[in-house]
Amino acid sequence: MNWVTMVINGQEVSVAFDENSIHIYNAYPIKDDLKLRGYRWNPVDKSWFIRPGNVGTEMDVLKNNLQTPGSHPSGDSLTSSLMHVEGTVKEKSKAAFQLAKFPESYSVADLRNRIDRLIREGIRGNIWVRGVIASDVKNYKWASYLDLKDEDENKNIFFRVEIRKPLLEKINRKLSESGVAQSLERDLPVFCNVEVYLPLRNVVDIRLSLLDILPEYTQSKIRNQREITLENLKEEGILENQKKLLVPAFISRIGLITSEQGTSIRDIKAGLHPFANKYQFFFVDSRMEGANAVDNIIAAITHLEENPTIELDAIIIARGGGSEQSLAVFNDLRLCRKVCLCPIPILTAIGHEKDISAIEQCSWLTPIPSTPSGVGKHLHNRYLNLQEQLAVTITQLIHHFATIHHREMEKIRAFLKNIPSRVSGYIKWREERFFSLTRRLEQSVIYTVRDQERRIAALSTQLKKNYQDLQFKSRQDIQSLAASILTRTNILQQREANQVKKTIAKLDFEKLYRNNRQQQEGIGKTVQSLLIQGLKKINTTQKALNAYTQLVQASDPQQILKKGFTLTLDEKNRVIKSVKEFNQKKEATLKFHDGTTEIKKKEEK
Repeated sequence: MNWVTMVINGQEVSVAFDENSIHIYNAYPIKDDLKLRGYRWNPVDKSWFIRPGNVGTEMDVLKNNLQTPGSHPSGDSLTSSLMHVEGTVKEKSKAAFQLAKFPESYSVADLRNRIDRLIREGIRGNIWVRGVIASDVKNYKWASYLDLKDEDENKNIFFRVEIRKPLLEKINRKLSESGVAQSLERDLPVFCNVEVYLPLRNVVDIRLSLLDILPEYTQSKIRNQREITLENLKEEGILENQKKLLVPAFISRIGLITSEQGTSIRDIKAGLHPFANKYQFFFVDSRMEGANAVDNIIAAITHLEENPTIELDAIIIARGGGSEQSLAVFNDLRLCRKVCLCPIPILTAIGHEKDISAIEQCSWLTPIPSTPSGVGKHLHNRYLNLQEQLAVTITQLIHHFATIHHREMEKIRAFLKNIPSRVSGYIKWREERFFSLTRRLEQSVIYTVRDQERRIAALSTQLKKNYQDLQFKSRQDIQSLAASILTRTNILQQREANQVKKTIAKLDFEKLYRNNRQQQEGIGKTVQSLLIQGLKKINTTQKALNAYTQLVQASDPQQILKKGFTLTLDEKNRVIKSVKEFNQKKEATLKFHDGTTEIKKKEEK
């Protein structure tokens, strides 16, 4: 920027100029003359400025009007001035004479100046305009330019907007401090204070000069989009779909959607430490902000849920913190609808705790804090809780199996205790049955002998009667008959005696004794087999109990302490689980496997 001092119409001013613009300072007395030349007031640097088509020509115009303070025009200069005025009048008269036969008209410059006056008279001062930035901000040396379109997407109307460099820095600072956006960017809804003007060169079009902006409007527009998205999902009845999905106790196979250029992957694994190796991640790179972010994230979700080679327990959508504008993509209705309809549970970690987006309210879970490191910490705590539940379950199982083992041992002891009495009862029953059979056989023999004796006595009686009846027969016949009867009697007696011997022979007492002995041996073997089976069952149960005991001992805190770990306890012997909680304590106790030691924090000066 070049600086010179001039006197214009009796007023000493400072002029700064470069190849594009001219700035005049301390020019209040001649402001009306400058306005007629097309100069405009710049409230930032307190100057009147113009962007002429040719800076050199405009500087010559200013120099031609130069007068030194306290001086008066000389005669020669006055004569030349009058001649210049006379020539100018003649030229205008000639031009008027030539245009007299044509309708009234404007030159292009006159028309531009008239339109400029109409705009200034119709729109006095600065006005507030709302719209959406439709292009990237183009930065040049002294100013930046962008397009501002209407809020209604169906109306293709936009203005060219100019922002001076000092004002751009001020506006970007306001946006950054409010947390809405880091700077002016494409698709950002804005509520801005502008000045309407016509440029002095090239194409004559109406432009806006951006002077200030209200970040609160942008913030409310973004939040309103979130509420609209949630209301639409609620009307469709799918807002709570993710909350109804079932999730395994241990989430081990996880799909991760984030940008490989960000720090989300590192933050998640840092939160999982030292259990990161327990999880298997399937990473899909995706844009997390900008125009194509929504389509990229939807495509990533579709890829993970339709991939036949992987079966996921959950999906994590993660993005680091940022402005509300950069996180506005997570209020998109299409993206939130895809999340609600996804059959796989989705965990979201979007931005910091204050940045609550629509996707976080329709996902299965948003941990607190809702950051990548927060979701890693959530999985870390979930794994620790699962370990604790498993230890409690194992303890309950060991107690249950110990109770069953004790009950079965009591049954075995009672059974073994009853075996001798049952065996002796069985032997006694067999002996009683044997003696009963023996008595029955003796009685049967006695009854058979008596029956034969009765039959012989009856036959003798009959013979005697027959003998008396046959006395008339001859003595030889009688003797012959008596001999025959005696023979038959002897034969019958011999036959009955043989029959009795055979019956007695059939009763083999030694065989009965051997059978009884074999039965006793069989009972002994059965008892021995039952004893062996009982001992095997006791050994098997004892081995299972030893295995469960070893498992419990492995989870025993004392055993863990022997491996080199320590427990930090407060004054009430409660475990201190975090650095934050430890910093709140003045004293603490470190517990080792062989004892404890007290530690005290030094007071900070």
